Amino acid sequence: MILETDPQPVVETEPAEAALSVDDLWRREYPVLVKLARALVDSPDRAEEIVQDAFAHTLRRYDKLTNPGGYLRTSVVNGARGELRKREVRRRIKPPTSPTSTPASDEYLADALAGLSPKRRIVLVLRFYADMPDKEIAEHLGVRPATVRSLAARGLSDLREVIER
Repeated sequence: MILETDPQPVVETEPAEAALSVDDLWRREYPVLVKLARALVDSPDRAEEIVQDAFAHTLRRYDKLTNPGGYLRTSVVNGARGELRKREVRRRIKPPTSPTSTPASDEYLADALAGLSPKRRIVLVLRFYADMPDKEIAEHLGVRPATVRSLAARGLSDLREVIER
């Protein structure tokens, strides 16, 4: 015997993200993504370039994407990871010179973050600045959520050491 139940109420939702025009996507995502990229690479100019590159990649595939905003965020994170890898290679090739001036107090956290490994820095920025859950960070980085938690714990430990000095 089949019992009929009341039909579920229809809940109106926002239009699908794929239905957004490119202009609307740009206006909605660009400022947020530039802030995110800036927190990851600590260079305003390079952050804007990373976001613009991400938009260029997204536009090539825009008609095929079901979640262009998510694709953009992933592209920005990957672009920042690439930038941090390049910096790490440059640092290994050319040893850093001694600083000539003391960093300003508002740049202290950015300098402390710059001293972390790229993965730890990305995890901390995505967790605390972009307010992403561990599962989403893990998806962006292609690792397990447990790895994200481990990277965050180690990154915070490294930051504590720098701050206590």
